[in-house]
Amino acid sequence: MSVDADLEITELTLDDRAGHEAYAALWSAVVPRYPITADELERRRARKPDDVRVIGRIDWAVAGCASAVRSDLPGRTYMGNVVLPEYRRRGLGRALLERVLVVARAHGSNALAVGVEEGDEAGERFAARFGLREVLRELEISRPVGPGEPDPTPPEGIVLVELAQRPDLCRGAYSVACEALPQMPLHAPLELPSYERWMDEDAAGPDVLEGGTLVALDGERVVGFVSLLRRAADPHLAEHGLTSVATSHRNRGIATALKQAQIAWASRNGFRELMTSTQDANAPMRAVNDKLGYEPRPAWIRLEAPLDEVEAALAADAGLRRRG
Repeated sequence: MSVDADLEITELTLDDRAGHEAYAALWSAVVPRYPITADELERRRARKPDDVRVIGRIDWAVAGCASAVRSDLPGRTYMGNVVLPEYRRRGLGRALLERVLVVARAHGSNALAVGVEEGDEAGERFAARFGLREVLRELEISRPVGPGEPDPTPPEGIVLVELAQRPDLCRGAYSVACEALPQMPLHAPLELPSYERWMDEDAAGPDVLEGGTLVALDGERVVGFVSLLRRAADPHLAEHGLTSVATSHRNRGIATALKQAQIAWASRNGFRELMTSTQDANAPMRAVNDKLGYEPRPAWIRLEAPLDEVEAALAADAGLRRRG
């Protein structure tokens, strides 16, 4: 590996439109499964002011980018780090990692987390080189949406309603989501979002598809909630948010009915594909998805390591490079 003398890392300010456009274009080129637009990036950063994004240049050309985002799993900073293939093995990925570690320390984090697509051997090698180890696999699945997808028949006594038509039910939907979130089979406790953040990200914000964001009612009590999110880079693709059902009403087919209603709405509104992710240990949700015809895609592998260990690995790697 050679290291470029003409390597520059630039942190993007919140109002750097050109920088956000360059970041989004590069990220989408390297990670086509998860493209992003500049508008989406700006909205995400507005929600989390300490969300740091940087661009790396080699010989003045934009060659890579990285993110350092405070994780919803406490004590962790989540890193995205991508470099265009033609600029790899020139030290840019390492330089981006160094900048992310500075931000992670500023966050007060004690661990670094990254995601690598299953089958990305170069990404796994890079992560392993700096001590990051697998802690979780997110199972990504998708389903084509055809014309005339049927509406569901909800369980007896249950009514499905678009949340946008009943904003008075938002607090009840939030309560159901907060009941379900801690029960996700993750490797660490999840920090619950504030009501305001949940509203913006999952219930009524600019990325929420209101017609596909639903509640299940038993009388006037909210017992289920699902959200559907737009993917601005692909107008024919939508992403399921959290599917949550009150513990008292599980195993009655409510989750299946809610997701089937989302599929039917997507069919009527020109969507061609729905995607989501879940955890290997989440057997009930996997059963619902299997029943509705979702098919697996390559998983996302989450890797983590204490910051101290990553910094030590960086120092050791620098020593090897000097001797080499």
